[in-house]
Formats: sequence, structure tokens, C-alpha cells
Amino acid sequence: MTTAGEWCTPTALDLLFGSDTDAAEALAGEILPPGGGRNLGRAHAHLPETTRRAAAQEAATTAAALLNIDLIGALVRGWRKHRDIISAAQRTLAAPASTELVSMPAHEVTLYQRPSVSVVLDGQRVATVHLVLSVVFDVNALLLLISRGRLVTVHSGRCEITATLAVQDADLLVRRADLDLPGVIPLRCGIMLLPIHEYPASEYSRGEYPTSEYPPAEYLASDPRHTERTRA
Repeated sequence: MTTAGEWCTPTALDLLFGSDTDAAEALAGEILPPGGGRNLGRAHAHLPETTRRAAAQEAATTAAALLNIDLIGALVRGWRKHRDIISAAQRTLAAPASTELVSMPAHEVTLYQRPSVSVVLDGQRVATVHLVLSVVFDVNALLLLISRGRLVTVHSGRCEITATLAVQDADLLVRRADLDLPGVIPLRCGIMLLPIHEYPASEYSRGEYPTSEYPPAEYLASDPRHTERTRA
């Protein structure tokens, strides 16, 4: 999953299932396994086979959409929890001519989500599919340049990503990948590190990444061991 050349946004769905796999089809097989075991099998036992399969497919399609999370965006949101990064962003926003170089030798950012999909037939909820997604970013030797409250350059850094997906309290998939961070984070006009209302109105048109909001999630970010700052 190490990327080079043209930018392609890696998602949790890509990491878990691969870009060549029909994720919804794979999830449907877990939601409604052959023989009607756990998950929706028992809940739909009294329904016609075609109805059960249709319900499982719809639930799987919705679940796959919930897992289509931009991994780089998730990592950046985790960095926004780090005190040293936020402090550097605040100082450089207050002094637009300044820059700060932030060194974070080793840290982890963890994204944890628990989405669920309800299956409704004839106006009645007959079952709920529960998913648990855990994504751990293990980042090493990170060096960031911050200016005007934005991340403007990633000088160095590697990240090992471990994604785990559970369906109905049973682990389904565990996948790992490595990223060279300077090559996979598209900075363009820089990434805002503070709430948007803290920036002057003139800054809004300079671009922002990521632009999308994610479903409610828990972020855990370990503190880096030390921070180095330089000012222009």
C-alpha cells in the first residue's frame, strides 16, 4: 500500500478488502452465512430465501459505505489532538511570518468506530448489524513544518497502519500496510490544524484537506517524546 507518483486516497475499505474485491459481497457473506448461523440468519429464519438475501445485501452495502474512510484524513484528525502540534499552529497563526518545525519521533493515533446498520422489513426492524472498526497508526520519525496555523510540509515519517474489523462481535479481518508519509499526504495549500473559526475569513479560500466529516469516532493520540521548534 506504499504509494508513489500520482496521489490516490487510501481508505479503510481498500485496506481491509483490497481495491479488486467487492466489499459489500464479502460482508454479505458474513452477515448472512450459509446455513443461517449467527448474525441475521436466525432473525430471518421465517422469511423467504430471496428476502433474506436481499436484506443481507442491503445491510452489507450500507456497512461498506460506512467503512469508506479516508485513512490520511483520519491520521490528520488524530494529529489535531496533539498538544505540541496545536500549540505550534496557534503560534504561527498569531504570527503569520513565522514557521515551526515539529519533530515527533514515535507516537500512535488510534481511530475507533462502532457503526451499526438496522434491517427494516415492512416497517419493522428485524435485526441490527453491529460493526467495530479499529485503525491504529504507528508513526515513526515524523518531521512537520507548520505555518499560518497549517501543516505545510511533511519532511519525513513512516506509518504502519493496522486495521481490524469485527462484525457482530466476531473479528472478521485484520490488515496491515506501510505508508511513506511525505509521499501520501497531499498538502496543496496546507492542512488546517485548528477549528476553522479561528482563521481569518480570507484563509477559507486557500483550500482545506480533508473536507469531509466522518461518523462519530473515538481518537486516542499518544504524546510525542519531544518537540523541536524553529522560527523564520
